[in-house]
Amino acid sequence: MSALSRYRVPVGLLVLVVALRPVVAHQWLLGFGQIATSMLIWMLFVAAFNLLFGFTGLLSFGHAMFFGFGMYGVAIAVARLDLPFVVGAVVGVAFAAAFGNLLGRLIVEKGEIYFAMLTLAVGEAVYFVVNRNPLGLTGGSNGISQNALPPWVETFRGQKSVVLPFAEVEWYWVVAVVFLLCMLALWQLLRSPFGRSLVAVRENEGLARAMGMNVDRYKIASFTASGALASIAGVLLEINTQGASIETFGVLTSGDAVLMAVLGGVNYFFGPVAGVFVWQFTAEYLSASGCSTSRPPSWRS
Repeated sequence: MSALSRYRVPVGLLVLVVALRPVVAHQWLLGFGQIATSMLIWMLFVAAFNLLFGFTGLLSFGHAMFFGFGMYGVAIAVARLDLPFVVGAVVGVAFAAAFGNLLGRLIVEKGEIYFAMLTLAVGEAVYFVVNRNPLGLTGGSNGISQNALPPWVETFRGQKSVVLPFAEVEWYWVVAVVFLLCMLALWQLLRSPFGRSLVAVRENEGLARAMGMNVDRYKIASFTASGALASIAGVLLEINTQGASIETFGVLTSGDAVLMAVLGGVNYFFGPVAGVFVWQFTAEYLSASGCSTSRPPSWRS
């Protein structure tokens, strides 16, 4: 096997982040490149969802709650508690992983249909809790929009940049680096014995059990990892949208993730990437053409 064939996924990811913004910014296409940042964030979120759906065989209708945990973890830390961004990001991701692990232990053994319905129910419960604005932290239906950016993020005429001690970097490239690292970690996970075991569970759960696999443990681990990865995308989305919106927790966000994954192909690593690109490109193109769309506000870059 040639080196190019062996590392085609890392090469493909690198080509994607380098070419995505110039492609969508071309005057014959969308004409502006800001949407490329949002695309990368959603690609990461849908890829995280597809770890559970496409490679483990579990459908979650409430995966947006993990997206929201990352977003609100940062927004609450920065805007409400005056804590560093890193603290909010770590707490948000850790909470998402712990919540996914606990929820998985409670529902994975119920069966696939019940798993889908219970994730929907829990996701809606989380939505209503956030909407009640507990302890004045979440902002209720208004979300969090004031003072929600860390001090090292600067915005000028809609363009965001990250101020580092040695340079000022465009926000797109920061997102691109995080996207690459997370997607490469996901790629390594899927090609590991653990990832192969997830595919075995998806293909024939009964046979996997007969071979001595602890199927429920693999499902719980997949749900935990998927939730943590989705929350990282939520952390990026918080900066991208300059705050936290309760619509992120909504069932429509989870539904969009399902549709994007299916559109691109749930059994392929690059399926979520293709699905998000086609979906968001079409939505932006139709919006620019004057057609109405039903996208939630969090899609905007």
